[in-house]
Amino acid sequence: MTGIGSGTLPDSAPFGLVPPPDDERLRETVAALAEAGGESVETILLYGSHVQASSPDQWSAYDFLLVTDSYSKFFKRLVEKGHHKRPAWLLSALSRFLAPNIISFDMGRPDQPPAKCAVVSPRHLRRSLHPHSPDHFLKGRVVQKLALVWSRGPKEEETLLSAVRMARDGIVRWVRPFLPSPFTLDVFAEKMLRVSYRGEIRPEAPDRVFEVFQAQKETLEGIARESLEAAQRRGEVSAESGTYRWTREPGRGAWAFTTLYFITSKVRATTRWFKYMITFDGWLDYIQRKIERRAGFEVEIQERDRKWPLIFLWPKLFQVLRNLKDPEDPPAPKKETESA
Repeated sequence: MTGIGSGTLPDSAPFGLVPPPDDERLRETVAALAEAGGESVETILLYGSHVQASSPDQWSAYDFLLVTDSYSKFFKRLVEKGHHKRPAWLLSALSRFLAPNIISFDMGRPDQPPAKCAVVSPRHLRRSLHPHSPDHFLKGRVVQKLALVWSRGPKEEETLLSAVRMARDGIVRWVRPFLPSPFTLDVFAEKMLRVSYRGEIRPEAPDRVFEVFQAQKETLEGIARESLEAAQRRGEVSAESGTYRWTREPGRGAWAFTTLYFITSKVRATTRWFKYMITFDGWLDYIQRKIERRAGFEVEIQERDRKWPLIFLWPKLFQVLRNLKDPEDPPAPKKETESA
């Protein structure tokens, strides 16, 4: 097992994988989560504001990507330990529909931040991070700073890290249609983050992307450099004096295909909301706090909204969407060029 806070990282770790933050509450939460999940837990990865240092507060949840080798064993044990109210068979079945499942994990103490866990199998993890993945949901999480906070052993670590490396190598493919040559490393890194945020509707203020970029600029540039070096080895990009150029400029076909990919990703991510009503205990309160903290406006939740959310929450959803701004709206190429 990789002990949280030990600072031990595999030699093959991709750039941006850092030692866990020195946070006693984090260590307690990870230990409790690993114990609650039992022997089916392979690895736990920390992402989000607590590892990025991008303005976490007392209500900011720990964001975990948890890899399990058995959905049924994991959820059965979680329910038996009293950490979830839904039947284990239902949670396991939903894991195979628009993976991953998102669950909450609460230590039951007011001074302890809650945890938000994306639970995924090794097979679904690789499918989600493959260059031809059905959506961008997990890719958007692993193209930023990460911390490996728990693992069952070196084999399980390598399963996780090889999938992360695969996702990182493929970054150029979904940034390229929206970034004309020439460009610098920092321009590519910021565009990478902005385009990645297009994969789903996020209840956050328009300047949140800039805030996240500034909080981990060095890490994002390192990740971008690794991706561009992989693209150089494939012959897709050339570099000279700190400036990069595509060896073949992407055309409208590449732009249309990638734009459709992000539209599909956003639809799939939005469809997952209905699943979260089942898998995520306390989902309505969590979303309310998230919107108020990140988007900067209040959303009043009434008792009828809690009892019949599919009926009465729609007006509030449209209100939120009207107040949100897409973090990136890349224009199509103005003229036809050779298609990628």
